[in-house]
Amino acid sequence: MCIIIDTNTLPSVFDNKTLNHAEFKPVYDWINNGRGKVVYGGTKYVSEIGKYLGLFIELRKENRAVYINDIKVDNEEVSVSHQIQHVDFDDQHLVSLLRVSGCKLMCSLDRRAYRFFKHPDFFYPASKRPKIYRGFGNRNLLNDNNIADVCKN
Repeated sequence: MCIIIDTNTLPSVFDNKTLNHAEFKPVYDWINNGRGKVVYGGTKYVSEIGKYLGLFIELRKENRAVYINDIKVDNEEVSVSHQIQHVDFDDQHLVSLLRVSGCKLMCSLDRRAYRFFKHPDFFYPASKRPKIYRGFGNRNLLNDNNIADVCKN
């Protein structure tokens, strides 16, 4: 099982002092104690994760994170940017990372982005659309059914 964590939820997942950490603690536990892996890559995403990049590199050394080549994600981002142009769509890099990696799960608090994370123009057929972890009520998504090929090694 692997997951892409939107930068708006990184503190919620990895910092136990954040107010809503309890909502995202299952993701933290699943990565650190279970079979979960973080997927990351692409120039924009890597630049956005800031202080968490060191953590991702450590997780990668422990086989708990999977890096996707920046160039592949960046090239896909160009394509995605041309497919849909909308004032609310500013996460082309995340859609690109989802598409290139084949990751089946997104962790995010950005409600206006949800429709783009699952948009049929990006993910067809419907079975390829990722699921979105939004909080504790979605903890059932953290299971082996959502393992993408990039996370199977």
